[in-house]
Amino acid sequence: MNCWKTIRLNRDYGTLRLMMYSGCTMLFSFLFYYLVVSSLISTTESPNISLPLFVISIIALLFFHKVLHLLPLWICGKKANVKTNWLSAIPVYSVRFSKPLARNVYLISLLTPVLVITTTGALASAMFPTYLAYISILSSIHFGVAFYDILFASYLIKAPKQSYVENHEEGFHILVKQAF
Repeated sequence: MNCWKTIRLNRDYGTLRLMMYSGCTMLFSFLFYYLVVSSLISTTESPNISLPLFVISIIALLFFHKVLHLLPLWICGKKANVKTNWLSAIPVYSVRFSKPLARNVYLISLLTPVLVITTTGALASAMFPTYLAYISILSSIHFGVAFYDILFASYLIKAPKQSYVENHEEGFHILVKQAF
């Protein structure tokens, strides 16, 4: 197979710029989500949630996000796992797979957490309107994290339909079969 394109977001865009885009995505999605949903659903008062519980729910959300990346791969019978690296006290999760994946399988794997967690957040907002502020914060944090997935997906949509994706330390390679 030949490499059609190498995707290295940190090198192409810069780490600081990507973090700023992700942070702006979090902020604007919170503002939009909270304003729209609070105008549609009336809330009486917001209960207090302890800070440790809220931090644990953010970490669980990030872990659940990565597990949702793995779910379509496991259903297709592919081997993949979550690797945890620690940046001081903050866990950083990454999905690793050993063999190249078909473009469509990887695209579904990228977009599954966005669809599932966004839908869950919308349903939770409708079912538990008193926790609207917390649900909208968690949903916006997730949407900021999903910014990277959406950016990768935008590259994959432009790739040839019969291509494969290979995971590397520096990024992802989009592979096409060699023509003879």
